[in-house]
Amino acid sequence: MSKELLHPEYILKPSLIREAGVGCFAVTPIPAGSRLAGGALPLSTVKLKESDIPDPYLKYCVFLESGLYLAPANFLAMSVFWYVNHSKTPNIEFIGNKLFAKRDILSGEELCLYYPDLLTHPKNALWVRPEHI
Repeated sequence: MSKELLHPEYILKPSLIREAGVGCFAVTPIPAGSRLAGGALPLSTVKLKESDIPDPYLKYCVFLESGLYLAPANFLAMSVFWYVNHSKTPNIEFIGNKLFAKRDILSGEELCLYYPDLLTHPKNALWVRPEHI
């Protein structure tokens, strides 16, 4: 991976993805391989047991190999990265609890992940439908 973006700029606005609601967009170009920073991970996250997460919030959490979930530290004040939407052709990826640009991302482009790589709990079938895979 290449350099970490120390002062990234992201903005929340209506997603271009149908039924997605709000999305996270790049304000400046992001080179391929760059680590997306900005205080989102790990500073504003906690690792929780499933039993500690109310069902409506589970879809905002990432199941980790340890059996715990990576969750926003405060569901009422989530960072912009918790608004990254799903795409079959994502432009960012989650590696070792960090976000990286899979390819060059243009200014104004919506940041997207491939959710099936993150949402591994059986309940997540509620949020990732077969047509998304």
